[in-house]
Amino acid sequence: MKHTVTWSTLLAQRTQQMQRSSVREFVRLTQRPDVISFAGGLPEPGLFPVTELASAAESVWSHSAASALQYGESEGLAALRDWIAARHSRPGAEIRREQVLITSGAQQALSLLGQVLVDAGDQVLVENPTYLALLNAWRPMGADFVGLPTDAEGLRTDLLAEAESSRAKLAYVIPNFQNPQGTTLSLRRRVALLEWAARQGTFLIEDNPYGELRYDGTEVPHMLELAVELFEAPGNIPIVHVGTFSKVLSPGLRVGWMVAPLPLLDKLVQAKQSADLHTSSLNQHLVLALLQQGVLERLLPKWRALYRERRDAMLAALHEHAPAGTTWTRPAGGMFIMVTLPSELNARSLLAKALEHGVAFVPGDEFHLNNAGQNTLRLNFTNVTHAQIREGIARLGHALRAVAKGRSR
Repeated sequence: MKHTVTWSTLLAQRTQQMQRSSVREFVRLTQRPDVISFAGGLPEPGLFPVTELASAAESVWSHSAASALQYGESEGLAALRDWIAARHSRPGAEIRREQVLITSGAQQALSLLGQVLVDAGDQVLVENPTYLALLNAWRPMGADFVGLPTDAEGLRTDLLAEAESSRAKLAYVIPNFQNPQGTTLSLRRRVALLEWAARQGTFLIEDNPYGELRYDGTEVPHMLELAVELFEAPGNIPIVHVGTFSKVLSPGLRVGWMVAPLPLLDKLVQAKQSADLHTSSLNQHLVLALLQQGVLERLLPKWRALYRERRDAMLAALHEHAPAGTTWTRPAGGMFIMVTLPSELNARSLLAKALEHGVAFVPGDEFHLNNAGQNTLRLNFTNVTHAQIREGIARLGHALRAVAKGRSR
C-alpha cells in the first residue's frame, strides 16, 4: 500500500507567507549568454581581491589555523568585532566589542532581527519601495508593513505625522544608496526620522550594505552616529546598524555584522545559536586578515572609480535610448538605478519583450507595497561592462518602444 504525504497539513502556516525571491530567480533565469542582465545586485567579479585572499589564507594557515578551523564564539571573532567597533566609534561615542554581532551576511542579521523583534501584527514602517528580501524575511513572522513614499531625498519624513497613528513598533530604512532606487536619505531627514522615532518609541533598523560605495557628494553621518546625540547611553540607543563585507570584499565570504544595543544583543545571540551556532570561523579569519593588511582601504578607490564610470555610462545610455515619458533615479553611489515608465506601461509585460531583445531587469512591483510600482524596474550597473551597458540599454529602449507601439494600436 502506497502512502502519500499531505504537505498542506504538514507545513507550518507561516510557510504560506514564504516565497522565492524574484531577484534570485531572475539571476538564475537570465544566465543565457545572449542575454545582457541588469537583474542581479552583483559586484564586479574582476574586483574580487583574489591575490590578496591567497595571501590572507597563507597568513591564517601560518598563524591561526587551529582557531580558523574550530568552532567559534556565537558573537564572532573578537578581533574582527574590535575592528568593526573601532570603525563605528566617534569621539564621545565609543562602540564596544560587546555591541557587535558577526552574522552570515547582512541578510542573516535582518532575519535574526525579525525573529527577536517582530510579533504577528506588529507594524513596521518602511520606505515604499524597499528591500525585497526584508519583506520576504519578515512576512512569515506576521509583520504589518506600513509604506511611506520616497523622493530624491529618500523617505518622505514630512509624511511621518500621518504615520503616527500607526504606532509602528519598528522602522526599517536603507539610508545610503537605497535598494532598489539608489536614493540617499538627506541629513535633515535622518534627523527628522530619529526625532520622530524617539517621540513614538519606535525602534530603528539602519541597513547599510552600500555605504562604502559613494561616487559623488559628501558623506552623510550614519544614523547610528546621529542617534548618540539624542540618547545618553550609546550602548542602549534604540537603533541597530547592519553592515556587510559582501559589496566591498566578496559576497561569497558571507560575513556581515550588527551594532546593537546591549539589552537586545543577548537575544540576537540566542537566535543565532539556534540558526547556525556561529558564522564560519575560517571566513571571519580571512576577512580579518584582509582588513589587517589594509586591503579594504587600498582597493576601495578602485571599486568606486569603476562603478562611478559604469553608473555614468548607464545614465548616459538611458538619456540616449529611453523614450519620452520615462524617468530614472540618479544615485550618488551604490549599485542600482530605478526606472519609472509611463503610467500606462507594465514592467512585467515589458520584461517578456525585453528578454526577446536579449536584455533582463527586475520588475519593481515586488519592492513596493500596496500594489504600487507596476510601471517601475530596477537596473544594476556594477556587474556589466561599458559595452554591455550601451548595448543592453539600447535593447531595452527598442523593447520599450515596441511595447508602447503595441498599446497604441
